[in-house]
Amino acid sequence: ALISFSSARKSIQKQSEQQMDYLKTLNEQQIYGRLTEIRLRLQNTDDFTKLAAESPIYAERFALVNKPSEYYTIMAFLDLFEYVYHLKRENSIDNVVWNRWKALMETIMTIPKFVRVWEKTRYSHSDDQFKGFIDSLLPVKNNTQAIDSQRQ
Repeated sequence: ALISFSSARKSIQKQSEQQMDYLKTLNEQQIYGRLTEIRLRLQNTDDFTKLAAESPIYAERFALVNKPSEYYTIMAFLDLFEYVYHLKRENSIDNVVWNRWKALMETIMTIPKFVRVWEKTRYSHSDDQFKGFIDSLLPVKNNTQAIDSQRQ
């Protein structure tokens, strides 16, 4: 009976730890979602866009796209990709879900504006493994140049 009690206690403790880890991840995801939502709402105001245009850094970045809202959208995607990549590295996302996100990232990183913004803002992402991952999704410039020269 004592062994059975000890085994049950360990099982309950393990379940409790797993539940706490799940709640922590869920809470982190909710916080991230709220922060991203707030950031986008603030950035997509005329006031912020006017203020940002006074910055040479933002002016350079806005020049990469047709309008500031495109830049904000691209940055939101890149930040989301970094967060999903983080979840994958922490084993907090199922492989099936990860594969869907990875396919989306591969597709989106074929959009020239996304590539241009990534190349200008890459340094702002602190995770070197994430940067390497996104870089691996980019079209190879030499192949792109070779294809372009063949088309001419």
